[in-house]
Amino acid sequence: MKDKTNSMTVSQENFRSDNGLGLFYNTQMYKLDEKDHRLILALKKNSRASLVALGRDIDLSRSATHDRVTRLEEIGVIKAYTIIVDEDAMLMARAFFTIKLKTGYDNSAAIKALAGKPNIKSAYCVSGDIDMIVYCECQDALQLGMLRDEISLMQGVVEINTRNILISHKN
Repeated sequence: MKDKTNSMTVSQENFRSDNGLGLFYNTQMYKLDEKDHRLILALKKNSRASLVALGRDIDLSRSATHDRVTRLEEIGVIKAYTIIVDEDAMLMARAFFTIKLKTGYDNSAAIKALAGKPNIKSAYCVSGDIDMIVYCECQDALQLGMLRDEISLMQGVVEINTRNILISHKN
C-alpha cells in the first residue's frame, strides 16, 4: 500500500492493543489512505448509505468498499454506527442548569450524584462564579422542572439556575 504523508498509521497484532501505539491488521502495519479517509467522512455524513453509494463517493466497487468497511471495523477505526437526532424537531425540553455549591463542597461528589440520573446527559465542573454546568434532556417542561427540583435538594447545592435551550446547532 502506498505511504501517504498525511495518512494515519493503524496497526494490530491478533487484534490486540499495542499499548495505545496502534493496531496491526493481519500482522502488518496498515496506513489509512485517502480513500479510507473519504470513506470515513462519507459514513459520518450518512452511516446508512449503501455500499454502492459509498463506493461511488470514493471511486471503488461495491466489493472493494465492503472490504474497506470490514477492515476499518476489524481494526477498530470504526467503532459503531449511530444516528444524529435533530433535538429541535423532537419537541423535548432541553436545558443547561448552572449550579453553585457550598464553599468547600467536593465537586466530584456532586458529579457522582448527578451521574445516575437518566435525563442528565453531561455534567461539568467549571471555574468562575458557578461550580457546575449540567446538560439535560426531558420529555417535557414538567419533567424538566421535577429534575431541577430534585437537583436543588441535593446535598451541597446552594443555587441552581435553568437555561432553557431554544435553538441549537451541532457541527
